[in-house]
Amino acid sequence: MKALKEIGTQRDGTRLVLDNILFATDFSPASKVGLRYALALARHYQGKIYMVPAVAMDSVEAIVNDTRQRAFDKSRARAMDWIAEVQLSGQLDGVRHELPVGEGVDKALPRLLENLDFDLAINGVGCREGQTVLLEPTVEEVIRRSQCPVLTMGSQFHERADQEMKNIVYATDFSPESLEGARYALSLAQEFQARLTLLHVVEGLEPTLLDERAQIAKPYKLWLGKLVPDEARLWCELEFAVEFGRPAERILQVAWENHADLLIVGARGLDRLTSPGLNVRKVMCNARCPVLTVSGALDSEKQERFWRAAAAASESHEHEVFEEAS
Repeated sequence: MKALKEIGTQRDGTRLVLDNILFATDFSPASKVGLRYALALARHYQGKIYMVPAVAMDSVEAIVNDTRQRAFDKSRARAMDWIAEVQLSGQLDGVRHELPVGEGVDKALPRLLENLDFDLAINGVGCREGQTVLLEPTVEEVIRRSQCPVLTMGSQFHERADQEMKNIVYATDFSPESLEGARYALSLAQEFQARLTLLHVVEGLEPTLLDERAQIAKPYKLWLGKLVPDEARLWCELEFAVEFGRPAERILQVAWENHADLLIVGARGLDRLTSPGLNVRKVMCNARCPVLTVSGALDSEKQERFWRAAAAASESHEHEVFEEAS
């Protein structure tokens, strides 16, 4: 995603723009859901979609090269029929797109690596927990180089009729990757006038007393607040939430309670569709809404600025607690 200065608006900030969208599809009925989201985003941002082959396999099977190759060959065999069906349906009308499938796939994929950086990758494979999404090596390299976020629809995803983005939940563990996710969360909330919930889950601690929970949660809420620029509070409906327990379970619960239309999380080392951590993988596979995983890290200067602000907030909180105790 490229950060462009907003012109002619009262919101002084940056807007995330989707110029190039990579849609990884296995050409199955399940991929139609991902395609609808890809088309909606491409129309909104006036971007271009590039469709590439992908396959869902069990992780053990994915290790065997000949099994991988047979899976790709089978996927390509179905590709032309799927593309013809999509084109006849009129879904692609008015959307810039490229379909590197069939006989031209071997030439098209290397060109993607040479000429393009992607702003978003959409996983159009109906994968389940325990499965691996396989991409052509060239496509994996494009995603690795682009460090673009990945939008995934898991097996528990329930598509809604309007597909409007009214509620966004952003979960952070304050790692560099998850801090970068705040930029996407705020921009998308602004873009679609959505309500944004910023969430942190305190792992390994589950206090039972309400006063104790509130006291422990307070500094984390202050840290969450430091992720939001002052001007964003003027146009964005915000909620700061701190939960206790197992991260994946609590994130999924909060998303369900808030009727989330999008979940945003950071994923350490996400250089392809298949390598997020265990908690992120559980969220991706079990969320009832699309999940955007962000693999880039906030630059060091911004990280340092955030942690200075967070430390100041914590120090202020400790001073207040001391005064109350006195």
